[in-house]
Amino acid sequence: MRKHTAPLIAAILLLLPVLYTGSYAALVAPHRGCVVVDGWACGGDGCIQLTRTTDYRVAGRFRPERFFWPLEQVDRKLRPT
Repeated sequence: MRKHTAPLIAAILLLLPVLYTGSYAALVAPHRGCVVVDGWACGGDGCIQLTRTTDYRVAGRFRPERFFWPLEQVDRKLRPT
């Protein structure tokens, strides 16, 4: 019998959007009761001064705001708060 790779390729292509969306959901940091005023973020734990606003749990060389930009736009439309 001849093995076909089409089902494997189709499975990988269908898995990519799931992995992309899942990694976005794992990295995005929800704002839970946090208010930002003049560079200060105040919440239940007190206030901290923000040096750079980010909506993700990771920072550094990896720039998730660039990689997840399309999905973030959809998320902001669906969940504006």
